[in-house]
Amino acid sequence: MEDNRQYMVEFDVYYQIDGEFESKIPSQRDAISRLFAQGKLLSYSLSKERTKLWGVFLVSSESELIQLIEKLPLTRFMDYDYNELLFHNGLSLIPTMSLN
Repeated sequence: MEDNRQYMVEFDVYYQIDGEFESKIPSQRDAISRLFAQGKLLSYSLSKERTKLWGVFLVSSESELIQLIEKLPLTRFMDYDYNELLFHNGLSLIPTMSLN
């Protein structure tokens, strides 16, 4: 059985006005969607000021976490720090199907 670990990652976003940042947003969204679909990302939040991002990742190791973060298109516009979590609880907004 695989030993999965949860990490909270906090990103400090350094928004660039030159347009390069904005041009990478669609590919960032695609990458985030893939991570959700793969079960590697459990939550992803952006502050109202757009200067902080938080994500909870489910990975087998710290090195896998870093590899995933470094592959994200916008990471070069951010600094990040992370902490391993003891647990992460969340509310699922996906409706469940009833067979009744």
